Amino acid sequence: DDDGILWRNVVELANDPDQPYDERLQAFAKAGFELAAGVPFDSKGYRGIVIYFGNPHADPQKLRHPANSNFMNNAAQMIGCAAALRGPMNQIKAFRHEVNNQNWHRVKVKTLAVLRFGGSLLVRSGAEEQESVTNEMPSKRAKSFIARIHEASSSYRQDAKATLNEAKESAKNRVSRWQKKIQGGGAGIPPSFSWRQCMWSFIGVMITHTILSRINLLIQTESDGDLSLILAPLGALTTLQYNLTAAPASQPRNAIFAQIFALTTAILLSYIPNVEPWFRSALAPAIVIPGMAKLGIIHPPAGAAAIVFSSGKFRWEHFGIFLSGVAISIITAVGINNMSDKRQYPTSWYFLNKAKGK
Repeated sequence: DDDGILWRNVVELANDPDQPYDERLQAFAKAGFELAAGVPFDSKGYRGIVIYFGNPHADPQKLRHPANSNFMNNAAQMIGCAAALRGPMNQIKAFRHEVNNQNWHRVKVKTLAVLRFGGSLLVRSGAEEQESVTNEMPSKRAKSFIARIHEASSSYRQDAKATLNEAKESAKNRVSRWQKKIQGGGAGIPPSFSWRQCMWSFIGVMITHTILSRINLLIQTESDGDLSLILAPLGALTTLQYNLTAAPASQPRNAIFAQIFALTTAILLSYIPNVEPWFRSALAPAIVIPGMAKLGIIHPPAGAAAIVFSSGKFRWEHFGIFLSGVAISIITAVGINNMSDKRQYPTSWYFLNKAKGK
């Protein structure tokens, strides 16, 4: 809504085949929580979401009243500030602990210095004592020097041995964790679609690719085969749009920005001289895939598009044609998915929501 708070039916979300299986969501649905709303917060980089549960028998107009929405938004920010304090509190505890350790270390060093060197600073009275000190001092200093060297070497050996043992233990723990990870986690198999939802996916994919294939034929005919619409990555796009409609990777923002980033990177790499095509096909996805993760626009079809366009066979004209195909896929997905009572695509319009925020 206008205040950015959208109340959702928990039971419908739990039974939505497009949503990944979540035990906590299923528990909320079984416990009778029917209405829920998530309000994000951002306290100087500490981000999260506060979940509110609503009374399903309440008046919807009162529930969505601006005063109630404003209170929920501000309360979420207060809760976020309280949660954000945990990091600085842990830091100040660690700082105080470090200061105490440093103080104790200084006391220990001074105490050992007094115990080790304090006796040699005492002034002895009498000529005999002075003479004995004069005669014995070189031997004591020599013994003290040799003893210090022996202690230092012994300490170094012990430290090296301890460091080696720690490295072995750390490597052993890492191998043990790796072995446990490759055995797989305890997540269950996601539920399959109903026949009705499979039919919606069939209709959506069939209509979308019929349009795209016809456009590709028209472009090839008009350009005498010089230009074309690359269809393979668009097949991955429609898989996301009709089978994972709520996934972040399926949303229009990710699809558009990720493809622009991937195609630009792949085409620019083709301008680098003396780079073999086989190496470009490895370098392009290696740059694009972690780049998408860093930019927050993860979109698997963009990784496929980066490999295709890195071959050097495609120009900037293909770039524009392909983005037009992405736009057509988004438009058809919006129209067809929302005809189903169990689907909603997209989950948000990035540009519209940003404009409302302003």
